[in-house]
Amino acid sequence: MPTVIDVDGTPTALGVTSKEIDAWDVLRAFFGKAEDTEFVGAFVEVWEVDYIGEEPRTELGRMVRRPCPICERSSFWEELGEPNYKGERRPNTGRCHRPECSAWIEVNTEDAERWDCGWPAAQWTKRVESYNLGIRGLVEMRGAVTAAGKQRRSTMSSELMEDL
Repeated sequence: MPTVIDVDGTPTALGVTSKEIDAWDVLRAFFGKAEDTEFVGAFVEVWEVDYIGEEPRTELGRMVRRPCPICERSSFWEELGEPNYKGERRPNTGRCHRPECSAWIEVNTEDAERWDCGWPAAQWTKRVESYNLGIRGLVEMRGAVTAAGKQRRSTMSSELMEDL
């Protein structure tokens, strides 16, 4: 079940699907139009049918909203990993869901200690040592474009920017 969360923490289900891929497709379609909303989080979960017990659902993924490091437009950028022993979640991948940007960060498939980031529109990729350095690498890519004279503006509300 794809669900989004507003600034007050209230979840809003976007539907119920029988296939996981359909739930992710619903969320991706929503992400393309989410820029003008005040939703700050999203998740996909599955529910067990005919299950008796305390936890009939399993969360498959959770995203938080932040400005994209490349286009600076509001996007459900970070996909958060499993909670650690303190209950904190660290990002394990990032992707701008806007088709004109599509910047990304993910763990390298061959070396789990390395991260890859890229900006398909500019055909740039970079290998770094951490998720945060991947964000910095994308900002540097944006800086190269900005230095060439193209300016971009963030579309997030000031209240939402203060929370970041």
